[in-house]
Amino acid sequence: MNKALITPGLLSWARGRRGLAASELARKLSVKPEKIAAWESGESRPTFRQAQRLAQALYVPFGYLYLAEPPAEKLPIPDLRTVGDDPPRAPSPDFLDLVNDVLTKQQWYREYQEANGGERSTFVGRYTANDDAETIAADIRDALSIDDDVLRNGVSNLNGFLRDLTLRSEKLGILVMRSGVVGNNNHRPLDVNEFRGFAISDDRAPLMFVNGRDSKAAQVFTLAHEMAHLWIGEGGVSNPDYALPPDEQGNDVERLSNRVAAETLVPSADFPARWRNGSASIEANMRRLSSYYSMPPLYARIPDWGEVEDYLTLDSQPVKDNSQGVGTFHSTVLSRNGRVFSSAVISSATEGDLPLGEAAELMNVKVGTMSTISERLFGDKLSHA
Repeated sequence: MNKALITPGLLSWARGRRGLAASELARKLSVKPEKIAAWESGESRPTFRQAQRLAQALYVPFGYLYLAEPPAEKLPIPDLRTVGDDPPRAPSPDFLDLVNDVLTKQQWYREYQEANGGERSTFVGRYTANDDAETIAADIRDALSIDDDVLRNGVSNLNGFLRDLTLRSEKLGILVMRSGVVGNNNHRPLDVNEFRGFAISDDRAPLMFVNGRDSKAAQVFTLAHEMAHLWIGEGGVSNPDYALPPDEQGNDVERLSNRVAAETLVPSADFPARWRNGSASIEANMRRLSSYYSMPPLYARIPDWGEVEDYLTLDSQPVKDNSQGVGTFHSTVLSRNGRVFSSAVISSATEGDLPLGEAAELMNVKVGTMSTISERLFGDKLSHA
């Protein structure tokens, strides 16, 4: 039986990159742990089929296992999660694959827009990092037609508020994708501790991605945070830490985006009148105002941070894929791909410009699913085959 001449050190690197113990990898391949150790030391070689299964289990391209040394893997979009001189964090395989998948979608949509004469978004980069948060937030609220009633109703129904903000964003032509897994693979959950969201600043195809494993209140804040990135024309990966005051988080762009998000959801003109400074404790204010505002934006407004730690766990705990709430697989696919992108793919497939197989691959679904998704979006089954 032919043996695969993979590089033993690459196998060790790939297993460490995936975060799997040798025993775990052995279980996935139905071999003994000693076999994994022998492959990694070079004492023996896997068969070609076993090497293919190794690549699949470790989430690496098959060719990686034959490289002389590990490749340098970097996120293809700016990483804004670092503070000061800290080195960039190495992306996990799940996160890296997710970003590459989303970028593939975004680039396809950009070409689709160009081919069909799509208008450029005027709000992308309308401001800079030198503008004040109040001005940017007011413009965001105006563009999304968000008033006090919308914000107030959102607190009592965060699921509905998140959907509403998403739809308002999509009406502006923003690609909004929200998921807690890589593609449609429920066995590859995203880690909310690694990132909460990211934005791609592109006036042809602006995009916001929100980690669906976060709490609903945190997702609302992340969505507003990524809007700020688009408005100031600075895309990248974000991971706001609600355990820190806004001015202590990340770099200048992240700090401004936090302030804009807070101002968008909790306008400074409204907050002081509701915060009973001096006449009530932090605890009393927090409990009372949680009926007016969702928690993460409220944190960003607290005048005295010293007593807030006890409340930071209320609405910021990661959960099982929380990207869409209760719904069918098809509604989940729409949430993960976004309506703007899904509509463009289905339209292109219907018109015969995009082969149906490629359309399904772009949306990470089987070909047979496309017709039902089309029916949900347009009321008609996919007509092109």
